[in-house]
Amino acid sequence: MQTSSPPRSLSPLARRIRAVLWDWDPIGVRAIGAGWPEDEYDDLLLPLMAALAERPSVEELADDLRTVLETDYGLPSPDGCTEAAGALLAVRRED
Repeated sequence: MQTSSPPRSLSPLARRIRAVLWDWDPIGVRAIGAGWPEDEYDDLLLPLMAALAERPSVEELADDLRTVLETDYGLPSPDGCTEAAGALLAVRRED
C-alpha cells in the first residue's frame, strides 16, 4: 500500500475510513491544535479502500499501515496499527 491522491468526492465508505483515521490520528495533529484540514489523511483513502477489498486479516492490514506510515510519513513504528486495522475492517463489514 502506498499513499495516493485523494478522491475528489468521498463515498460513504471513504467517509467512514476518514473517521477511523481521524480517531486514530497516527501523526498526532489533534494534539497540535485546531486548524488542521479534515483531509489530512485522505492520501490513505484509496489505498485503504483497495486493501480492504482484498479482505486482509487484522495482522496483514496492521502491517500495511505500519509500513506506509514508516515509509511515506516517516513515523518510527506508529502505535495503534492493530487497533486501527480492526476498526477499518469493521467499517468494511458495514459496507
